[in-house]
Amino acid sequence: MPKQKTKEERLAETVSLLTQLKKNGVRSNSLGYLTLKQRLTAWVESGVPEDFTVPFREYGREAVVSLPRYNNRAAGINFKVKTQNSEDSEEPALEISELD
Repeated sequence: MPKQKTKEERLAETVSLLTQLKKNGVRSNSLGYLTLKQRLTAWVESGVPEDFTVPFREYGREAVVSLPRYNNRAAGINFKVKTQNSEDSEEPALEISELD
């Protein structure tokens, strides 16, 4: 059976995810980034698994986030293009995970 992630593991994954977003052009002072950082910080502290979406309106995207409890899965973000007419987009999504 997989072990629960330690606080140190959750922190390392969070730093990696946020760094990768910045490397891909997301400003660290944007509303979406700040909202995501707040949710990731709560996960680092609590360890409670969560799946959620954060809008990045200024980039026309949304971050679909998965934060696991166990160490057999990495935390990940799928930075999807948000379209007005449909939920599914033909545009490629930028997938970010701690393992990248």
